[in-house]
Amino acid sequence: MRICEIVKGIEEYFPLSSQENWDNSGFQVKLGNPDVQEILVALEITEEVIDEAARQGIKLIITHHPLLFGSLRQIDQSDMVGNYVCRLVQAGISVYSTHTPFDKCAGGNNDYLGRLLHLKDIRPIAGEETGICREGLIDGACTVREYVLQIEKWLRLPRNQFRFTGNPEAVVEKVGLCTGAGAEFLEQARVAGCDLFITGDVKYHTAQAARETGMNLLDLGHFGTEYIFMENMREWLQRLIPDGVRVMLSEVNFNPFIIL
Repeated sequence: MRICEIVKGIEEYFPLSSQENWDNSGFQVKLGNPDVQEILVALEITEEVIDEAARQGIKLIITHHPLLFGSLRQIDQSDMVGNYVCRLVQAGISVYSTHTPFDKCAGGNNDYLGRLLHLKDIRPIAGEETGICREGLIDGACTVREYVLQIEKWLRLPRNQFRFTGNPEAVVEKVGLCTGAGAEFLEQARVAGCDLFITGDVKYHTAQAARETGMNLLDLGHFGTEYIFMENMREWLQRLIPDGVRVMLSEVNFNPFIIL
């Protein structure tokens, strides 16, 4: 199947026109329009991902995080991103990224996370203009502490990497969420009546604001809320492309943080 046919299928459901104005979804590296038999799905481009794709002769990588942000004035092989671009070109590997389109459109990261969190009636948070955030109801009220214990199992994440502010014994019925870095939407979640807001990359002052306003806030980390992109994208691709094209998940560990 040709690369442009694959991308056309993705954009039918996750159009580039839906991306935020600061985003750079789309082709990051486009090397013609060859026929491909294998696709590698990865959270982002790293040295190890390029090695992985090159070793297996893969000609298309689909990522969530774009490789290129802002204006690109030169390709410098001594620069990290410049080196990645050079290596990709040399290996004949094209890269396509779907970032905020896959965050906000139906069936993307946020809907998928909502399903993994066993929420029902998942829908966009009322009053949140970007359409990225979601809210949903727990199937049976429980405490924050009880819910977090379940999240650890459902997402296969170590609980010692979670951060929380609020009342762990508070009863949770309505949950708001935003994958990646969504702390800026905390107030919209509070106004919408969410008992708990889940996201990643929460800063100190945001946590203090949540504490002062009585909002329960759970930080699962950027990686913890977005590594699910790979499984979700594979499911989409398997629906969109012929059976003869293999869709493989990167085996690289993208979480840059470790617990010492």
